Amino acid sequence: MSIELARLLVKYGVVKFGDFTLSSGVKSKYYVDMRMAISIPEVYKPIIEELALRIGGGIDLIAGIESGSIPWASMLAYRLSKGTLYVRKADKSHGTRRRIEGYYKGGEGVLLIDDVVTTGGTILDSIRVLEENGLRVIEVAVIVDRLEGGLDAIRRSGYRAWSLLTVKDLFNAMGISNATQ
Repeated sequence: MSIELARLLVKYGVVKFGDFTLSSGVKSKYYVDMRMAISIPEVYKPIIEELALRIGGGIDLIAGIESGSIPWASMLAYRLSKGTLYVRKADKSHGTRRRIEGYYKGGEGVLLIDDVVTTGGTILDSIRVLEENGLRVIEVAVIVDRLEGGLDAIRRSGYRAWSLLTVKDLFNAMGISNATQ
């Protein structure tokens, strides 16, 4: 499945080349734009199905991170008949002023999803916010791992973390054997 999925992402131009600054602050010569994939049923359907197959037990809620992961969390939650939450990257200065949006009671098991991981910093911050609000992060699912240590950092923090694809899978689908930041 991962080879087919990588080919689909390449087909629709999800990998872009140029000069980019990632949310982690890292400079990169390529960008994995998973926001494009949410508008292409041929791409998002197999991603959601594969995510649904790989999720372990004990999951009550699916959480996404503002903003790129929210559609993925919503689609997956719908597919699994689970509730959806999303975690803001910063405190909200108006309305309810909450970092977590959605209904939860506390104690629920959460799958946190992100579209792309680089250093893992945003995911680890989101885990902290979820847990400070009484939720239990059971596992972390990522669609594309940039292979820059993010999943390892999450695992070292004691969480089950996995990805559907790596950037190596995407570059292999493009016929590129070695890519650099």
